[in-house]
Amino acid sequence: MNKIIIFFTILFIANIALAQQESNVSFVTTQKHQVGIGISKFVNMAFPSDANAFLFEYKYSPKEKLGYRLAGDYRIETTDDAIYDIGLKIGVETILKQSGNWSFYYGIDLWGRHIDYTSRKQRTKILAINPFFGILYRISKHFSICTEPGFFIKYSVTKDNNTFDLKKTSEWFESRLAKIGYIQFNFHF
Repeated sequence: MNKIIIFFTILFIANIALAQQESNVSFVTTQKHQVGIGISKFVNMAFPSDANAFLFEYKYSPKEKLGYRLAGDYRIETTDDAIYDIGLKIGVETILKQSGNWSFYYGIDLWGRHIDYTSRKQRTKILAINPFFGILYRISKHFSICTEPGFFIKYSVTKDNNTFDLKKTSEWFESRLAKIGYIQFNFHF
C-alpha cells in the first residue's frame, strides 16, 4: 500500500512542479531518444507483474511517427536453486494519433529469453512475437508514462539434464494477453 501512495505522490508532485507551463501546449514528440523503466516491477502490489515484460527499454525515433525499440532484462540468483535469466527484445512502433498530451501507437516486438537453473541442470530458451497497442501520456516535455497491452505468441524449449526420462527436451507454444496493467515511466531527450 505504501508503494502505491509513493507512486501517486511522485506523480502529483511532478504535475504541481509543471503547473506553470501553458495548459494549451501540445507536447509533440521532438526528442529522438526515450529511455523507459517498467515501474510495475517495483509496485507489484498496485499492478500485476508480467514475466514477459522487460524492465529497461530504449526507443530511437528517427522520424516523428516511427520508433525503433530495444529492451533488456536479467535476473541472477545465487541461492541453492540458482537461476540465470537474460532477455532481449527488439521492435518497431508507429504513432496512430497525437492529441494534446496523449499519443496512441501500435507496434510489434520480437524477443528472446534464456533461463538457466544451474542446480537443477535445466535450461529454457524462449522466442516470442508480441504485437501491442500503446497509450502514452506526456507529463512534461521530457517525462511521460505509458502502457502497452497486447498479446504474444511464444515458443519455448526446455532441456532437463536432471531427469531419468529418455526425452530430456520438451517444446511448446503459448499465447496470451501481455503487459495488462504494466506501467512504464519514460524520459525523453
